Amino acid sequence: MDLGLTGKAALVTAASDGLGLACAQRLAEAGCRVAIAARDGVKLEAARVRLAALGDAHAIPADLRRGETIAPLVAEAVRRLGGLDILIVNGGHVAYGDLDALAEAQWYEAFELLVMSAVRLVGAALPHMRARGGGDIVFIGSSTTREPAAHLLSNVMRAGVAGLAKTLAHDAAHDNIRVNVVAPGYFDTGRVRRRVDETAAADGVPRAEAERRIAGAAPMGRLGTAEEFADLVAFVASRRAAYLAGTTITIDGAAGRSLF
Repeated sequence: MDLGLTGKAALVTAASDGLGLACAQRLAEAGCRVAIAARDGVKLEAARVRLAALGDAHAIPADLRRGETIAPLVAEAVRRLGGLDILIVNGGHVAYGDLDALAEAQWYEAFELLVMSAVRLVGAALPHMRARGGGDIVFIGSSTTREPAAHLLSNVMRAGVAGLAKTLAHDAAHDNIRVNVVAPGYFDTGRVRRRVDETAAADGVPRAEAERRIAGAAPMGRLGTAEEFADLVAFVASRRAAYLAGTTITIDGAAGRSLF
């Protein structure tokens, strides 16, 4: 399917690896000019080189935990790309632990990383999208927004981002700007991949068996791939989904039991 993304300008955050990089790659494959941002400059440049084989790609180092870096990040992306049509808001990981184990500083750090970075990115991006007559914003959330897991910080912060997205979708629609959330379950990237490898080594089982154990409730018996996730994000960010707005779409291999 032609997604109609040729020539569109896209910024993807936390995109030096994992789901963020997969999204940037899929957008580049669809014809977007892409800017990616992340903290680790070395990994970020390696990702840019990979994307450059597909088209126009730019790397802009930025730490989403530092509020003062976000407006310059968006401004630099707009300068390099000549505008901004698509914003993929991806955050990082936050600490695990129950209420007794989490220090107050960890709550503030998670708030800055997941909630305030989203607020600041959208606040900086919206004027540029309005100037172009519209745009598309996709927040990368979590399936735990609908069915909270034993991950307190993520549950609280990502629910806040989902609320932000829902409200923004109503307000921004008047400017032809769509806002949605794509909420992944377990995917074979980052922390989850490390857990699979550690489980395989510790239990002396093949990796496929370790993956099934980590996938847990997913009846497909496996983790999702980054490419499967990125295909959905690219579609949601395209005008093939022109009437889709204010929605949280869960992609978790049918692991969830929620009706809505």
